Amino acid sequence: MRYAQQTTVARDALIDGVGLHSGVTAHVRLRPARAGQGVTFQRAGAPAVAAAADAVSNSRFNTGLGEGAARVATVEHLMAAIALAGIDNILVEIDGPELPALDGSAAPWLELLASAGVRTLGAPREEIRILAPVTLDAGDGRIIRAEPFDGRILDVAIDFAEAAIGAQRVVLDLDDPADVRRVARARTFCRREDIERLRASGLSLGGSFDNAVVVDGAAVLNPSGLRDPLEFALHKALDLIGDLRLAGAPVIGRVIAA
Repeated sequence: MRYAQQTTVARDALIDGVGLHSGVTAHVRLRPARAGQGVTFQRAGAPAVAAAADAVSNSRFNTGLGEGAARVATVEHLMAAIALAGIDNILVEIDGPELPALDGSAAPWLELLASAGVRTLGAPREEIRILAPVTLDAGDGRIIRAEPFDGRILDVAIDFAEAAIGAQRVVLDLDDPADVRRVARARTFCRREDIERLRASGLSLGGSFDNAVVVDGAAVLNPSGLRDPLEFALHKALDLIGDLRLAGAPVIGRVIAA
């Protein structure tokens, strides 16, 4: 959603749950913030951390911000919900090391933001507008490209060896409510063979069928199956939406990732 003025939430909103990787229960309070403050995370008794690209301290299996006692892990789903809801300024208070996984998607966060309401602030909204094409190439077949476009289009393609995932592509208009609902519901996923390795590394300790899709070859192991035939590509798009929000403002343009 796009507004002409900066926005914040209208009132506090509370939620709690278990972190996907830490397995630790955390309580989260979303609070209104002033114009120009941006998105800020604050753990109990620690300095606040701005949700910005230069604050990223981890990008391995999740996006983490800050260092030491101020560090907050797995922010990408809430950041995606903030971007999709059109919130510019918000304070996120948390009493644990990692945001709750909830159901593994951004839908519960989007519902929480909706319950908090939106309040416009007396300041013009800032946007990051792509003026010329730019491409980043990881050198291993992965690229991301941004192009000028008067809107917010995301084009994401993935290709996994697992038959349950395979090659998928989604093109999303982030100003289309139907596309917003579709991408918000996409859950994180992993391969069954990776679970023990992740847990031996201290990751995925809170993972379950309640907050992740697990695949094994051609099979989706979750009893409830998939929410969308393209849920895997949709979730990669969701993570990208959250990470792009770390630029500090909505990105206006076409972003292509493969």
